Amino acid sequence: LFRSGQGGAGIARLHYRIARTNTAAMSWGTELWDQFDNLEKHTQWGIDFLEKFAKFVKERIEIEQNYAKQIRTLVKKYNPKRSSKDEEPRFTTCLAFYSILNELNDYAGQREVVAEEVGHRVFGEIMRYSQDLKTERKSHLQDRKST
Repeated sequence: LFRSGQGGAGIARLHYRIARTNTAAMSWGTELWDQFDNLEKHTQWGIDFLEKFAKFVKERIEIEQNYAKQIRTLVKKYNPKRSSKDEEPRFTTCLAFYSILNELNDYAGQREVVAEEVGHRVFGEIMRYSQDLKTERKSHLQDRKST
């Protein structure tokens, strides 16, 4: 940074460099002008990774929704269609089985809620963030090309 014998001039240059790198008005690529291609690749890789993650989350949501649907179908298939009081189950095993069916139906509802919440809170935010990054990257790339 500075050599001995330069005295105050070396220290002044060091302070100038620190002040120059800490300014808020510094543009994105000013200090890394010779690394622009690497920055371009790195930022694109980050966006690609984010989109890959979004695709994973979307597939996970679909799995949750399909699982909930299949569970509800299974419960409906085995849930008795009672028409009269005489057909009510009296045995403990039957009561336990119907209790399990009711719990399983509730579980399917929870899976649907999970899928919906992940869709709104996670997937939606990832897509919004990805779009913001693409816009910001495009702006910086255009700034670089115009200089």
